[in-house]
Amino acid sequence: MKLIILKHYSQASEWAAKYIRNCINQFNPQPDKYFSMGLPTGSTALGCYKKLIEYYKNGDLSFKYVKIFNMD
Repeated sequence: MKLIILKHYSQASEWAAKYIRNCINQFNPQPDKYFSMGLPTGSTALGCYKKLIEYYKNGDLSFKYVKIFNMD
């Protein structure tokens, strides 16, 4: 486990979003090989989710073969 300490919420959000993007892209999901991940609900992760949306809109990330489980 890594402990990443950053000074600002925006930095932590971007770091987490980049990490998730890189994990998905390196996994290279396909129709017979889905990437599964759990995402927490609540406001803490909203900054990260906004960055993931940016990556999606820019074409840097696809959720086509990604299964997401919302943790409540």
